[in-house]
Amino acid sequence: MSTLLRNFYNGSRNLVNNYHNYCPYVTFRIRTTIRYNTTVANAFRAQRARPRKEPGEIFKWILLMIPVSSFGLGCWQAYRLQWKLGLIDMMQSKTNATPVEMPSDFALLEKMEYLPVKVKGEFLHEKEILIGPRALIEVDSPFPRSGSLVSDPKRNQGWLVITPFVLSESGEIILINRGWIHQNMRAKEKREPSMVKGEIELVGVVRLTEKRAPFMPKNNPEKGSWFSRDLDQMSEYLGSAPVWLDARGIPDPPEGWPIPNQTRVTLRNEHLSYVVTWWSLSVLTAIMWRRYFVKKLPLL
Repeated sequence: MSTLLRNFYNGSRNLVNNYHNYCPYVTFRIRTTIRYNTTVANAFRAQRARPRKEPGEIFKWILLMIPVSSFGLGCWQAYRLQWKLGLIDMMQSKTNATPVEMPSDFALLEKMEYLPVKVKGEFLHEKEILIGPRALIEVDSPFPRSGSLVSDPKRNQGWLVITPFVLSESGEIILINRGWIHQNMRAKEKREPSMVKGEIELVGVVRLTEKRAPFMPKNNPEKGSWFSRDLDQMSEYLGSAPVWLDARGIPDPPEGWPIPNQTRVTLRNEHLSYVVTWWSLSVLTAIMWRRYFVKKLPLL
């Protein structure tokens, strides 16, 4: 029992002696750590409290040019939009002008697109071709459908009937777009009554060759597949002049086929999307500029 008490007493004395030996060092480390943490915290507070460095005045006004310039570009595109719409209306009105006589020099037709002309002659129905598929252009619709892929296949899917036409006076052969037929009427025997025979006089709208769309298939004359109005290719295949008229109407078309007046006035018009893009950019950058330079707030 005495041995146990002696060992406990000796251990207690050693603990007290060690405490006195290490206490100054531990106290120093604690004070140093507290002092360091306090210094870091004060430096961080000072950094946050320091005023934000403002960009130079020149840089500030240069950035303001972004919303100003984009607003100006939007105004320019709005002007271009009105100009393009006016041009389309003018071209549309040309199709309703008083018909003139077909010029003997076909080169003059290069400057007469969308103008109606009068011709007299006879159809060569045995050489007709079909181009399409094309959507029906409805005269009463202010915005006729412009693509066959978005049309109702049960109602507006069909073909344009292109028939060579021998002019009575000169004997020249031109191409007449007689009109649109439903896809169910593609077989020629179904349209036999509509094939007007003999000499007739009609009015047609002058059309020039059209550029094939990027994803449109190429014409294949050998297979009878025609997708675009390539006048040079068609005239070479059919032995005609590179002249195309959209028929306004054939006198008394039997059974109502084909449906004439299939002239589509088309111009590339993307100015509205440009207006929205530029003005949206102007508003967004103006808000950011005001937030950063006027209200002194961070952008994010």
